[in-house]
Amino acid sequence: MSGLTPIDKGKQLLADSVFQYLGAAIIDGTLEQGSRIRDAELAEKLNVSRMPIREALQRLERIGLVEMMPSRYTRVTVVTDELVRASLAYAGYKCGIEISATLPSMTDEQADHAVELLDAMDGALGDAAASIAARIAFSRYIASLTAENIYKQHLEDLDLALERNLTHVGPVVSDDELRENYRRLREAIRARDKVAAERLVREQFGL
Repeated sequence: MSGLTPIDKGKQLLADSVFQYLGAAIIDGTLEQGSRIRDAELAEKLNVSRMPIREALQRLERIGLVEMMPSRYTRVTVVTDELVRASLAYAGYKCGIEISATLPSMTDEQADHAVELLDAMDGALGDAAASIAARIAFSRYIASLTAENIYKQHLEDLDLALERNLTHVGPVVSDDELRENYRRLREAIRARDKVAAERLVREQFGL
């Protein structure tokens, strides 16, 4: 945990700040897979009390980024092949449902921006890192258009887990298939065809 620095104590709830901070540290590898986390040491390094640390760790445990065994250890989980497969399936269904839910009420401006992000996905094909970043940007924009509900915070938290689990996973279908998929998805977005859009999004994940 030597790479961690004190967090900024702003208006955001402290436990939320710690959660986002630790989540980012897990994603970028500052907190490595399998590494132990000691809340007292972490509280000292981040210059916060142990309570928000514990709250944040419990929240990270719920989305599978850490595992906790009371009186034994807390550690960052390891990304296994099984976890990657499960995350791909979940991400595909989640993104499909979200575009189906949001497409009928999208404004023209929102649809235009969705197509711009889709164009960026198309342009990033062949570059693994850029392709992953473009896919995340598109899916998060669609998710941002969903109505507020009691599950929204949980779904946003799960996006953090999906990013960690899939951050090094390239496309699961060929570039040629994706180009054709993106072409048809553009048409579905323009036509507000939620059934076709949901199917096409799932196809990107091999579903």
